[in-house]
Amino acid sequence: MKEQRNFRGQTPEERKQRRRLKLIDSTLTVIHDGGLTALGVRSVLAEANLSSRYFYENFTSIDNLLIEATRSVAQELLAAGVQALVSDDVPPAGTADDELLARFRGGLAAALEVLLADPRKVALMVAARAGGPLVRQEIHQNLTFLVAAAILDQAGAPELGFDESSTLYAAGGLVNLTMAFVSGQHDITPEHLVDRLARFTLGVLRASLSSPGS
Repeated sequence: MKEQRNFRGQTPEERKQRRRLKLIDSTLTVIHDGGLTALGVRSVLAEANLSSRYFYENFTSIDNLLIEATRSVAQELLAAGVQALVSDDVPPAGTADDELLARFRGGLAAALEVLLADPRKVALMVAARAGGPLVRQEIHQNLTFLVAAAILDQAGAPELGFDESSTLYAAGGLVNLTMAFVSGQHDITPEHLVDRLARFTLGVLRASLSSPGS
């Protein structure tokens, strides 16, 4: 068995992860500079200055890379959103719903700010929406479940009485509206988008409490 050695203080697994992140970052640059049609194994490798062996140690295809790049960006947005959502800096509100609405607004605004701050991330989301049917379906499903998991695990939805079905429904709406916004298919300001998304999410979740199956 070949011995796995550290190199420049990094384990083989750490070096592999560093290359993976570099390929994902290069994907954002390639798509931003040339659009989805410019995305290919060669263009990503050239941008990352890596050989093809390192592409296939991390990804099975260019579609797989696009899906994983979208997931990576989504996780970054969710991390920023969750941090704001659970922050102690949210001012006191009149009712429990008012406070939850304020927290939803804060989390959504933080996530959207991270997205809009990097044009490459916006370009990636637009490209993901314009990809092939199977890629679009997988990306939408991945994003929906990531958002739903954040609401369930981090926003305390179960403790408030919200069920998984309504959370998934709300997450799907969040993903659809946000993707339509960044693609220019929904003409609305970021501030209005955040407010509508927050109210929509709270409305869906609250409606589930009064449904016959709740």
